[in-house]
Amino acid sequence: MIEILVTSFPFVLRVMYLRWRGMPVTLYNVHRALFLWFVLALVVFFAVFYYYPKSYTGLVPYRTVPVVAETGGTIKEVFVKGGDHVKIGDPLFSIENSSELAKVEFSQRKVEEVEAAIVAAHMDVETAEASLTAARAALEQAELTLADHKELQARGSAAYQHSQMERARSQRDTRKAEVDAAESKLATAKIQANNILPAQLETERASLKQAVVDLDKTRVHSFVDGTVEQLTLSVGARAAQAAISPAMMIVPDRTPKQKGRIIAGFSQVSRTELYEGMAAEIACESNFNIAMTNTVLPARITRIQEPIASGQMAPTNRLMEPSERVKRGQIVAHLDLVHPEHQELLVPGSGCLVQTYTTHLEGPLEGTVTAHVIEALGIIKAVGLRIRAWLGLASGIGLAGSGH
Repeated sequence: MIEILVTSFPFVLRVMYLRWRGMPVTLYNVHRALFLWFVLALVVFFAVFYYYPKSYTGLVPYRTVPVVAETGGTIKEVFVKGGDHVKIGDPLFSIENSSELAKVEFSQRKVEEVEAAIVAAHMDVETAEASLTAARAALEQAELTLADHKELQARGSAAYQHSQMERARSQRDTRKAEVDAAESKLATAKIQANNILPAQLETERASLKQAVVDLDKTRVHSFVDGTVEQLTLSVGARAAQAAISPAMMIVPDRTPKQKGRIIAGFSQVSRTELYEGMAAEIACESNFNIAMTNTVLPARITRIQEPIASGQMAPTNRLMEPSERVKRGQIVAHLDLVHPEHQELLVPGSGCLVQTYTTHLEGPLEGTVTAHVIEALGIIKAVGLRIRAWLGLASGIGLAGSGH
């Protein structure tokens, strides 16, 4: 509409001239002016719509975190209600946990049992060491007795008796076997105290740790800072473990960068004119007001998504037909507000109209009069954006339109 008004000056001047001359206004008298009007309108329409892409699909994105129970059971207590703000670690709800408590108690007792067995095993080591010391002392005494009998035999003493010699030798062998048995018993006690029981203790501690983890799963905590929404829990109900039916949703707090972020989809033919750093204005429906204050906010394109979403392929049990992708996807652009103080004005999830502006043409037209004219046409889109926002407010239907 504005483009038609701007380019109508040849026709208006021709009509004014005919009126001034007192001549009748006929189609024959104004056909050249009408043709010039048509040509100018066509040129302006092309220049404005090509060099100033517009998107009706802008939105203020935000994330949601579905909360589900990690273990099944009956809801015992709910600690939050819809609209509450939670921080990381805050409890959300708990599940009946008598079975998990019993497992923790059992595992704790098993740990204590093995710890006591380790203490007893170390005492067995000390006992085995004492037995080994006694056996070695008895062996030394038996070897001394045997040595005395051997000395009597060597001197040919009348006190030597062969039976006593054999008895001493037998006693020495017995004491030696007792030493070997004591050493073996000591080695076994050390392995039991230093290897087997400590390994059992670690196993029981791992079981206890797992039992504690299972117990902790019965009390669900928040992993993000955010606001609780869509709370569907009630005491006595069964806790859902499927993400498709979460117990509640948490809308995480947005960072300063996320608060000023807008994404918008543009027609694929706009790809050549969109670029990072491109100036833009956004008008979000949730910001409309009769005074037009903070309705239109300046922004810039910070990133352009390279792939087009509609072209992605996913593995299925059959090959994809190109005809299934009849609907053409959009060029997705990410925009950030120019002024940080405007970040709090954006309502998460709000629908926005995004108007971009070509402020500097590059290539063959750079620096030419045509380039300056095209860059000046941005005022038409700026005025049109504000008129559309006001009409959307006045009509009560918001931003209507589609396409470019």
